Amino acid sequence: MKHEMIAKRYVKSLVSLLDAVSLDNASDLFTVLATAFEEPKFLQIMHSNDIATSAKTDLILGMVESLKSDEMVNFIKLLGENGRLLLIPAIAHELKRQIGAMKRVYNGRIYSVSTIDQGAIDSIAQDLGSKMGASIALTFVESACDGVRVVVDGLNVEIDFSKSRLNAQMTEHILKSI
Repeated sequence: MKHEMIAKRYVKSLVSLLDAVSLDNASDLFTVLATAFEEPKFLQIMHSNDIATSAKTDLILGMVESLKSDEMVNFIKLLGENGRLLLIPAIAHELKRQIGAMKRVYNGRIYSVSTIDQGAIDSIAQDLGSKMGASIALTFVESACDGVRVVVDGLNVEIDFSKSRLNAQMTEHILKSI
C-alpha cells in the first residue's frame, strides 16, 4: 500500500511532464522493466545490501540505454538516488492505470464457475462500456462463486449475479407480499 502511494506521486510528475505519446512509451518501458523484477536473480540483486545503489541504477539504465530518452534516464536516476528502484513495478502498474483513465480504457475480470464464451464476454464488455462511456476489456477467471461476477478496475464497478442472492431477494419479495 505504501509503495502504491509513493508510486502515484512519481507517476503524477510523469503525467505532468510528458505528452500522450511519451506517456505511452514510458508505460511500455516501465512494463518491460517490471517484468525484470519477476526474475528471482534480478530481484535478489535489487534487494542486496552488498551492491551499491549506483550499480543497481546503472544496471537498469543499461536496460533502457537504447531509448536515448533524457527524461527517462533522469527519472530512473532520480529513483536510484532516492532509493526507490524497487518501485518500478508499482510505477508501471500505476502508469498503465492513469493512462487508461485518461483514455477511458479499463480492464476488468468476469468470474464464474462455468466457462463463458468469448463472444458473450465481449458483448458484456461492450454493453457495460457503452453504459459507462468507456472502453472496457474483460478477461474470464474461473471462480467458485455460484453466479457471475464482473469487476472493472479503475471504474470501481462490481456487478454480482448469484443464485443465493436471487433466492434471498425472491424469498424477501414473497414474504412482503403475504
